Amino acid sequence: MAKRLLTWIPAILILSLSLSISYYWLSNKPKAKRNPAQSVAPLVELLQSKETDYSATVFAMGSVIPAQKVNLTSRINGMIISVSPDFVPGGFFKKGAQIVQLDPTDYELAIKQKENALANARFDLTLELGQQAIAKREFSLLNANLDQQSKNLVLRQPHLALAKTAISAAEAALTQSRLDLQRTKTSSPFNAIVLETNAHIGSWVSTFSTGTPLIKLAGTNSFWVIATLPVNKLNKIDIPNINSAKGSEVKIYFKAAWGEQAFRLGTVKRLKVELETSGRMAELIIEVQDPMSLLKENKGLPTLILGAFVRVEIIGHKLKNVIPIPETLIHSGQRIWLVSEQNTLNIQAITPVWQEQGLVFIDAAQLPDNSRIISSSLSTPVQGMSVRINKASIQE
Repeated sequence: MAKRLLTWIPAILILSLSLSISYYWLSNKPKAKRNPAQSVAPLVELLQSKETDYSATVFAMGSVIPAQKVNLTSRINGMIISVSPDFVPGGFFKKGAQIVQLDPTDYELAIKQKENALANARFDLTLELGQQAIAKREFSLLNANLDQQSKNLVLRQPHLALAKTAISAAEAALTQSRLDLQRTKTSSPFNAIVLETNAHIGSWVSTFSTGTPLIKLAGTNSFWVIATLPVNKLNKIDIPNINSAKGSEVKIYFKAAWGEQAFRLGTVKRLKVELETSGRMAELIIEVQDPMSLLKENKGLPTLILGAFVRVEIIGHKLKNVIPIPETLIHSGQRIWLVSEQNTLNIQAITPVWQEQGLVFIDAAQLPDNSRIISSSLSTPVQGMSVRINKASIQE
């Protein structure tokens, strides 16, 4: 037993020594010296504010409609005996040009009859004037004392009035017949293009027929574009009879037919008094002169098409002393981020005066001169925090 105990003693001593050494090093291990954390100011990119004057442009869409439109019908009865070669959809007529001719025979005969009736009425008046002379002589010989009514009867005054009335009636009937003869020719009331025709040679037209016109015309002197836009854009547009004597100039684009760059000029004519029902948008009437490019000075210009859906750019009021800022740099609550002279963050509230095409315009008085606008993102913006400027990124 003693011999076995002597065998374990060295092992126990070695184990004890190892445990003692381990405990010592664990208790006295070197500790790393911690330095306090240093905050690094975020690096930002800048946009230099620049004051300028700018003409506001209002962008909208609109439909082309006729400024003048009429459905022509006949005011007399008759058969169509001829039509103009331009009596087809798309045909052009100048003001006063003949469109349709009705058979004039009956109306020419009616004029002859009315002329004869007028001649008879004048003959009757001549006879009555002779009777008047005889009656006056007879009355003077009688030297009778009559009241005025009896005297008028003796002198045939009612007969004379009747004869004169008959002449007036005959003259009116003749005038009506001549007018009816003129109406056998249907003419264009203004410079026009044909939209639709509903008659042919041999067709009978009547004043009693309703609903179907001979022809539908649209005026070619001007077309209208009915443009819809938000109500809050109206205050930057010149509108006749509302805020200006002359309307704002407008560029009309019809990409599908004209391509990207071509446009026609128009002017704002009126503001419709009601908002359109679907989106409660305002509706402007824009007038385009000579939309078909018929005048010599407009040859070669693109032509408008009725019913076309077009894009319009309305040249609005000039904005003076404003600063344009990309709308992506406007943060929640209408605020922008500025860098102060001390290179700290200044969160500045703004009030936009205009917005278009991805830009927000503010009055220059809202910002200090030569303000430096942060154009990069900040994860946690805090008023007064320090920032570092990436000088290579400053945008003018």
